[in-house]
Amino acid sequence: MNNFLFYFIAAIGCILSIQAKIIHHQYCIVGSGPGGLQMAFYMKRANRDYIVFERNNISGSFFRLYPRHRRLLSVNKISTGAINSEFNLRHDWNSLLSDNDSLTMPHYSDQYYPHADDMVRYLNDYASGLQLNIQYNTEINKISRVHYKQSLRFKLTTKSASIYICDVAIISTGMSKPNIPTDVQGIHHTV
Repeated sequence: MNNFLFYFIAAIGCILSIQAKIIHHQYCIVGSGPGGLQMAFYMKRANRDYIVFERNNISGSFFRLYPRHRRLLSVNKISTGAINSEFNLRHDWNSLLSDNDSLTMPHYSDQYYPHADDMVRYLNDYASGLQLNIQYNTEINKISRVHYKQSLRFKLTTKSASIYICDVAIISTGMSKPNIPTDVQGIHHTV
């Protein structure tokens, strides 16, 4: 009976290790908001091996809820009075950098303080128009350091137990849940 149990557990372990396929990328970016998309653009431009993980089904999902009053706090200065595109871009607080001049916020809104929904539309057009490597509906639950192929790297584990190994982890997430310990006596006095 003991031999059977041993072989049964060993077989289950083999099956689990086959199912937990390890995928390696040079760069892993967590979050596809403005910062994650901008990093992805430069990674793609430099022909780097990268992937962006987004837990929702769209980029910039933060802007579906925030700001609550639905207007961005950053200005969308459509006309600076100058013809210098570099000068104009410095006064455009919402656009991401790219080689595509049509992917700028003034093409999405003429409002000085654009609506947040315009930002969501813009960010998703940016991601799809530039064909960035984004894996949607992928929530990273754990990030740890591991030795992999004789180097210290980052291990990212998804909610569905997929494992990604990367040389560099870039965290570009929006709001997070507060980490309030539940096992500390008197914690309710501090929160």
